[in-house]
Amino acid sequence: MRMGTKLVVLWLDISGQGDENGKDYMARLLGGDAGVVEELSGRDFAVLLNGRTSKSPMTTRRVATGRLFLRRRALHFSFLLEDGVPHPSSVQFLSDDGDILEELEPQTSPYEATNNRVCGTWTRLPRDYRTLLMEEKMWVALSPSDSAEEEDVISGQVARYVGVDSEVFSALLVPSPIPPSPLSSPSLSGGGTAIISVDRQTDSLHISLVFNGIFASGENSNVTVQLQLYPERAVEPVTDTIILSKVFSDVNRAQVRTTLGERSLIRLTRGQVTMKLWSPNARHLELVGSIMPRATCNVFSAVLTPPSPQILDGSSVPSPNSAGWALVTLENDGTFQYEIEVEGGIGGAVRLETLQRRRPRVVEDLTLDLVDGRANGTYQRPTYRDLDALLRGRIQVVVGPAGGDQVLSGTLSPVAVTEALKSPHPTLLSSSEVGMAATVWMAVDSACVTHYDVQVGGAGLWVDRSAGVNWEPAWNLMLREEDHIWDPRHDMNSLLLEEQVEGWEVFAHSTHLSRVSLSRLGAGVSHMDLHLLSLTNSSTKLHTLTGKVEGVRVPVDCQLGSELPHSVGEPPQCGTGPCVLLEEADTPVVANTCFDTDMRVLEDGTSWPSPLDPCRMCMCSRGTITCQDMVCHTLDCPVPTTPPGKCCPVCPGGTNDVAGVEDRMCELNKQKHHLGSKWHPFLAPKGFDKCVSCSCVLDSRGSPIVNCSRFPCPPLPCGPDEMDHPEDACCPICLPFSAARPPPPTASPGMVNEGAVEVSREEHREMILRQGGCLKNNLVKENGVEWHPRMISFGLNPCVTCKCKDGNITCASHQCPTLRCQEIVQDPQECCPRCETNSSTLSRLSSSSRHRPQSTRQRGRKPFKKGSRGGGGGRRMLNSG
Repeated sequence: MRMGTKLVVLWLDISGQGDENGKDYMARLLGGDAGVVEELSGRDFAVLLNGRTSKSPMTTRRVATGRLFLRRRALHFSFLLEDGVPHPSSVQFLSDDGDILEELEPQTSPYEATNNRVCGTWTRLPRDYRTLLMEEKMWVALSPSDSAEEEDVISGQVARYVGVDSEVFSALLVPSPIPPSPLSSPSLSGGGTAIISVDRQTDSLHISLVFNGIFASGENSNVTVQLQLYPERAVEPVTDTIILSKVFSDVNRAQVRTTLGERSLIRLTRGQVTMKLWSPNARHLELVGSIMPRATCNVFSAVLTPPSPQILDGSSVPSPNSAGWALVTLENDGTFQYEIEVEGGIGGAVRLETLQRRRPRVVEDLTLDLVDGRANGTYQRPTYRDLDALLRGRIQVVVGPAGGDQVLSGTLSPVAVTEALKSPHPTLLSSSEVGMAATVWMAVDSACVTHYDVQVGGAGLWVDRSAGVNWEPAWNLMLREEDHIWDPRHDMNSLLLEEQVEGWEVFAHSTHLSRVSLSRLGAGVSHMDLHLLSLTNSSTKLHTLTGKVEGVRVPVDCQLGSELPHSVGEPPQCGTGPCVLLEEADTPVVANTCFDTDMRVLEDGTSWPSPLDPCRMCMCSRGTITCQDMVCHTLDCPVPTTPPGKCCPVCPGGTNDVAGVEDRMCELNKQKHHLGSKWHPFLAPKGFDKCVSCSCVLDSRGSPIVNCSRFPCPPLPCGPDEMDHPEDACCPICLPFSAARPPPPTASPGMVNEGAVEVSREEHREMILRQGGCLKNNLVKENGVEWHPRMISFGLNPCVTCKCKDGNITCASHQCPTLRCQEIVQDPQECCPRCETNSSTLSRLSSSSRHRPQSTRQRGRKPFKKGSRGGGGGRRMLNSG
């Protein structure tokens, strides 16, 4: 065991702009370690975030560190937060000028909740932004939520640090709770991070330090820094000395080679070593943090397939037995959290093994945890060999009889936590014809964007025996709807997600699905098909891996019926259930859609000419089809005529004469109108609006456009309380007695007339509430008053009546009869539709529809730099493309 203090190294290129000679010197100093210069030109990045690294210095003591990896056009990132830091409301990527290039809203995933991590992916990174990243001209900022009033935005510059691409252990260094010296002056607190890799031949540690804020006033050059590794279990600490030639206030860098002696790696693996960093002249500014496995959000997944080699495009395809999947997450204390699922009722042994040239080494036997094809648990005591094998992709999951042949196996490979991987579990795709399988992770975010990751597995590469060449598989991916129970009257869709892929995986892909497809996805009536394609002819499908998509959480606001009134986070209520009513046995109906006599699905708000009478217009409004006679525009000519095939008369020879202009037409709400014609628009749910006149005219460029205007209303000599709104009139009129009624006395500003007494508005409000009034949306309702609530989607709702009674508001919906007639009419002022004739048959609905007003929560924004937006766009959910 080594003890004591050792002088190790001095080197500093603090700003990241050192010359090549400095890099060559560092490579020699580290004993020719594999390619320092190459490390600095890779696609792995790190960042330190605290008050000192922020573009505008912050007094916060909060510290965070991040690891970023650029893969193709996706930037995967993970941030490690200190204990007690609330989850940030947004992750902002900034330019050198502080302009926001992109803003992502993180959502907690099950893999980061216990690790103080923030995980995500910026997909489709533009080329210019990739250049900024590679040139170390990109910054990242973590913005606190609006509820965390005492928190500040912290930011830092993303850079390529030595050792980050071979990192095995990490540490987040935060200010020590040591009381400050009475002689010290207030300053910005410090922070740091350690990037630790291991020399496999000597087990020595290569520590790359990034830190600030540990120096006393006046320490500018040739400064001594102490680094101490302090193991648990009464083991003596090891202290190394670093000499910095120059000190910077924002970012300092240093490199150290050291070792802890015997059993050092096992202690590091299990999180049993603490790191301390300080300047001897300012011990009260000491930084401290626990060393843990690599501070990334990577998880490790495997597709479990039969181990026999597959020969496609060849002479034989072995018969498969089953398939499965496995997922392992790495905790801060080094433990392995695992979840394994196999199909086909396979029993026997389940174990983790290392891939070795000779005989595989058993890492852990998980057989006791396998119940009904599923195994969940924790590998509590991993060694460094286990951790190293996991990080290098050399651990496989094996399912099969104890001591017998393998039935299923798959190698755990690291994957970044994308938006899709935040779903509870993947969909397993398999086939009874081929021994290959695939997993599809799928999730829908709050912006209704669907994200998916695909990983294909098989025991061997595809082989073309005639050419003697190995290839990666070729395949496409389809989302297929097979709806026999939810609502089969909608069209069944087969959506092509990936047209042709050559390889084993796709990650961080996204698409937009319709509300019908999203609703079916959430209802579990969709399937995923992965078609294996011929290597020589991509149009030839060899085999299909398929699986039913279940357990995908689709936000309520993304599904059919979401436009109906409902509370945030709750499904819209449509009588007996969330927006799916049973009209007849085993025939579900979506409440806000309509079905015509041909059982076609008609969305709410659509309109069309009646198939029985072209001079009638029909519309779908809240699940009911109603029709109205066409309302023609009033003409100012003495003898108007109705052209053949037209519904409304026109003035001969006037602007409404359509002769000769059949090719010049306007379109409004899917209705076409000739140039010069006038009409009243037909819009659901009110139908024809006789108070609005539309015309088809030519614009300045000679193109036909629709010009609509509402009839002007003259000013009235009466107040709003003395006006009447006749049903068929466009303008209000004064009540007959309003002229003889003396006007009420004008109240003073901020006051209300209460009889002969003038009281303040607040006193008037309190008086109504004391008399049994109710408070609704910050408005008071008098005791006993009734009203129809106003809904955002369709205005005043005559089908619901609310009443204030002794301080309580109760709302009840009216029951409407089911009409069985050819055509139904709907008065906008009435709740229930009616048949045009009296010969209809009526039957009552089994339950009434209960509507609840929709409430939304407005979330404020706290941008890093107000008014600054780069070319990348605005705020969106993680991974949305």
